[in-house]
Amino acid sequence: MKRSITSLIASGLVSCALAMGITASSTALAQTSSGVKATIPFAFQVGGRVLPAGTYTFSQDGTHIMALRGSAPHAQILTMVLPQTEMKAPRVGSVTFTLYGDRYFLHRVASSDSSTAYQLARSKQEKQIIRELNLQKAATEVAINIEPNLPR
Repeated sequence: MKRSITSLIASGLVSCALAMGITASSTALAQTSSGVKATIPFAFQVGGRVLPAGTYTFSQDGTHIMALRGSAPHAQILTMVLPQTEMKAPRVGSVTFTLYGDRYFLHRVASSDSSTAYQLARSKQEKQIIRELNLQKAATEVAINIEPNLPR
């Protein structure tokens, strides 16, 4: 059992490195007036839904609701978020995922246009994986940086 957990975490680290290499080599995200637009190179989970890899727009639909809209017809979802206000906006925005083995869960969205970031609560599926792996916290986090708006 201990060996399978170790190999699962190791495969997560390899996946994380691959994902970070993919995103570092291309422009993955851009901030738009209607939210944050991101090209996610892997399938990821929000709540109980798995969304395919693709380009998504993350936008606020109220204080505690975030809308994710992908280019595919079924790649859209509304989710509850927890606003987290910092002292100042981050220099670079990001979309952060938590990685367990080969499964990515959307964790946080932060824009350099706002000092408020939005965090998602752990889903039932994510909590189940943590129990199965006997983890106290997330195995790995993967962040994709947002490029700042360019002057026109």
